[in-house]
Amino acid sequence: MKRDRRGSCGFVLVFTLVLMGCATLVLAGVLGYALTTTRISAGYIDRTPCRLAAHAAIDKVRGEVYRRFKEMAKNRSLLFGNASFSWFSSWSATSVGTCSFGGDDDIFPNGTFNGCRVRVNLRFAPVIESKRAIVTYFATATRTDPVRGTTASVTIAKRIAYGVDRSRVFDHAYFVNNYGWFEGSTITANGDVRANGDMSLSQNPKVNGHVYGARNDELGVPGQIKNGTGTMDNKATYTSTQYGVNNRARPLQTKAGDGGYDAPVKVTSADLDARLHGELAEGLDMPWISDLNQYVEYARELKSTLKVGPQTLIAANDGYYKGVGPSGDANMPDNHALILEGTSANPIRLNGPVVVSNDVVIKGYVTGQGTIYSSRNIHIVGDVKYLNPPDWTGKKQNTSTTTVTLPDGKTETVSVNSRKDLLGLAAKGNIVMGDPTSSGWLDSKLKKTLTTSPYVQQYTCAQAADGSWSDGDIGYPRKGESKFCGNYTANDGGAKVRESKQKVFGGYKYVYSSDGSRRYYDSVVAPHEISSRASTITQIDAVLYNNHGIFGRIGRCTINGSVVCRNEGIIFSDRLFLNWDYRLYSGSPESVANALVGMPVATATPEVLSWQEVPDAWNADTSSGN
Repeated sequence: MKRDRRGSCGFVLVFTLVLMGCATLVLAGVLGYALTTTRISAGYIDRTPCRLAAHAAIDKVRGEVYRRFKEMAKNRSLLFGNASFSWFSSWSATSVGTCSFGGDDDIFPNGTFNGCRVRVNLRFAPVIESKRAIVTYFATATRTDPVRGTTASVTIAKRIAYGVDRSRVFDHAYFVNNYGWFEGSTITANGDVRANGDMSLSQNPKVNGHVYGARNDELGVPGQIKNGTGTMDNKATYTSTQYGVNNRARPLQTKAGDGGYDAPVKVTSADLDARLHGELAEGLDMPWISDLNQYVEYARELKSTLKVGPQTLIAANDGYYKGVGPSGDANMPDNHALILEGTSANPIRLNGPVVVSNDVVIKGYVTGQGTIYSSRNIHIVGDVKYLNPPDWTGKKQNTSTTTVTLPDGKTETVSVNSRKDLLGLAAKGNIVMGDPTSSGWLDSKLKKTLTTSPYVQQYTCAQAADGSWSDGDIGYPRKGESKFCGNYTANDGGAKVRESKQKVFGGYKYVYSSDGSRRYYDSVVAPHEISSRASTITQIDAVLYNNHGIFGRIGRCTINGSVVCRNEGIIFSDRLFLNWDYRLYSGSPESVANALVGMPVATATPEVLSWQEVPDAWNADTSSGN
């Protein structure tokens, strides 16, 4: 019997046709997917340069606005508070403060950036808060592909915070805005040293840290590090050495960026050279202390206080010292001047920043955290010691913690050292050490540093917003001059109290001296107020800061904190140790928040809070010419 195959052949044909159809559909799908993917990829490729251009354009505007903000802030007091950021309240679609931007200006020549046409705009007002101003920039970048002729665009919205924080000048054991002379084999800094100018390391001083110099166009110097490399200690020596007061040198570094001392196992010439950083293109801005009324308001906001023993000198709602001066006569030049002398039983108790609208004379024990601002000079006439100092035993970080109660009632666990005593002394004039009323104080060596270049030179002083000299009332510059004269032994044009040769029962007869005999380093108080309290200075636990000079005479001394000034003339006997207070560095795990102590602040690096791609319509071109 023979099998019939006609039905089988028909099935095969149908099956073959079905397979061919499926293959055609699959191929069409693949080709369609490939075409779609190619188009998507082409669109993505077209948009990528736009995306990068928009980001880069905003970042360039951010930097330029920051530069203009810094220039504005350089001669003004900056504090936490809306007033510090009022500059940002003046704005338009293409400007913030005094900085204009857009498509056709000096920031983006011809309105292009990275091959793209770019528009950067503001669509709503900057948000001004107590500690920062937040600006949201919109950037639209458009690009036409020169080969395909396709056009792509991307719009980016980026939120940038402009704030202030404790000035970076406090990141150093020794910072001089003009000429730095860290000289002599008997001087040691456990911390970085820096000058906004040339820095001399003559006679092998020891610097367990970095050394910086920066170009200073006003003084006409490149910021060279001169006269050698200095010396430094290796890890074993640093760990075992007592630098003045025990356990006060900063701890060893445990991780990159924590501010500790990165001590080498063995000090080589390469190590010495590697820590030198001379001729930097830009120095660090040293903020001027100008409008002390801002500090008074800040002190009131924080409810700052100043006491000696049981006596309250500045109450929580005052912010500044209201009492008469030591002469007891409100008509004398020492009115509102303040003498502070603490003992271990009755220390100077400080809570937050406070203001004294005249000279401050200080010695003795201090406890608490805060900064004393003086509208003129601060005279250190004896040891200034913390009652409860920080401790870095064995040069190690203190990992112990404590629990504190915040003003809102919440508790917080913090480093023990971050709650130990920390004193800032900040003067609009000078910080003067020792007894300038004594005959031997101004010897030839000290006089040289107060009157002679390069130690001190003429320089431009700060101007207020109205164009007046911020320190004009204390002689910087003197009437009829445009710069500080460069001589701290000169008369500043102000008045002081002097004693009559005739004594009266129970004290002195005071005389108002307005004959122009007051010198920059003099105090407004009567000479005996200083001479009767003066003793050899062997220890200063404080952060020293002022608008002009820190100078005077001390003994074999340890300064635990930081020395920051425009000119320095410290004459010491035998040895001097500068132990930088590790808690001043914001990257330190034991850092003290500046909101607690209220030290001078400067503009902080702008921070990117967030960004996202948004529809182009959100940055519609509402202006002509862009």
